[in-house]
Formats: sequence, C-alpha cells, structure tokens
Amino acid sequence: MSKLNRPFTLPDRSPLFKAPPRHYKGYRKLSLYCEASLAGIRKALPRDFETASNIIEVFVMNCPEVHDLSNPEMGPRAYLEGGVVVQARYKTVLGGHVLYEYVTTDDALCGGREVWGYPKKLAQVSFDEAPGGHIAASVERLGKTLIDTKFTPGEAIFEKPSLQPRLQVKRIPRVDGEGFDVDQIIYNELASPKLHERIPGAAAVTLGGSPIMDPLMELGVTRVVGAEFIVADFHLAYGRVYEDRLATKVNA
Repeated sequence: MSKLNRPFTLPDRSPLFKAPPRHYKGYRKLSLYCEASLAGIRKALPRDFETASNIIEVFVMNCPEVHDLSNPEMGPRAYLEGGVVVQARYKTVLGGHVLYEYVTTDDALCGGREVWGYPKKLAQVSFDEAPGGHIAASVERLGKTLIDTKFTPGEAIFEKPSLQPRLQVKRIPRVDGEGFDVDQIIYNELASPKLHERIPGAAAVTLGGSPIMDPLMELGVTRVVGAEFIVADFHLAYGRVYEDRLATKVNA
C-alpha cells in the first residue's frame, strides 16, 4: 500500500493532519538573535545534548499559506507560531534545537510533534505589522506572556549562528507508564528555501513564563545582538531517524 493510500494518522476517516511534504508560501518571520545564559540554555536542553553557543534565536512568524503538496484538495491553511531555537550538539552533529515552540492550530501542533518531534504547544500568538516596517509580536499561554517583542527596521550587521539541521527529540510514553513507545533523535532540514525580502533592524524582547511551566525567562537573555524580518518560502519534508534510543538499548 502506498503512503498516500494508507491511513497516516488518527482518525482514519478524517485525520487531523496530512502527510508531508508541506509548502510554506510567503511566511513572514521576525527573528531576534540574543545573548543568553549558557547555564540557562543547558538547563533547558534534552539529556545528551550539549550547548554550542550563547546566541539564541527568538522568533515569531505568520504563516498565511501552508499547502499539503500530497493532498492539494485540502487547500491552503494558515497559522501563527513563535519560539526559541538554540545551537546545540548531539554527539558529532552540530545544528539547531527548538527548545520551545508555540502554535495557534491543532493540526500544526500535532503534526509538528508526532512527525518531527518539535515541542509544540497551543498558544495565543500575535504578529502586528505597522506602517514603516514596525512589528509588534507576542506569544501568550495559560495567562502568561512568554515572548513580547518590538522591531524597528534599520541598518544592522550581525552574525547569526548556524541553526540547521534541526535536531529534535521525538518521545511518546507507553500507555502503561512503563517507559516509551518512541524515543528517537530526529534529524531534519528545510528544503528549497527561497528568500523574497529581508529587512534588518533593532528590537527589544522580554521572555516570561513561570518556573513550573514554559520557563523561557530562565534563558537569561541579556541583550539583542541583531534582528531581521524576512518573507520567504520553504518545503517541510520528511526527516530521518538519526538515532533510535530504544533500539540502541535493545542492542546494547
């Protein structure tokens, strides 16, 4: 049975999300590159991941047109998201790890978690563009403001850390509570990136949360090194299993 003719996820008759690849057309993303605390980053990283830089990316983005290429009859969907990406190393691979990620729709949430291992949660995300290129963006969840940022376009030169490929943990607990059904390291890269517009500038950001839920403030951001607004396209395709920890334990 081909991938397109078999059930992809639940429920069979009307699955929550469709199979990849997905085409993100004209997404609008605000990225802030910030100095943060190495100790704070280390505290948030999954086990066996190592910190590689104290420069992190805080982002908020508007995805107005997302196409399921294998299921064009669905038509385009839209959602917003925000989060934090850090440069990290897993064994010999250096890449970007998404520490925190928040989205506004259930299909974006579950597809990201179940296929690629992105730590997505539902939240309220705002992305307001004003005349002159000014942007105000925020992420709120459970009554807490997690990301609050304002961007002003202008000349800026700064160095960005390499945050590709993505290295994520995909973990699903067993229903009886005895360990995991899935415990994998996922390796994924964005395909066919196409940049339409890039505007550098200056920005201010506040990270919030609480010690018991979404503790973004523990990252200890001290200053924004540089910021940019981009409009671009990319394809989100299948990744690969870099390491299956359950198989490693069985074979050990």
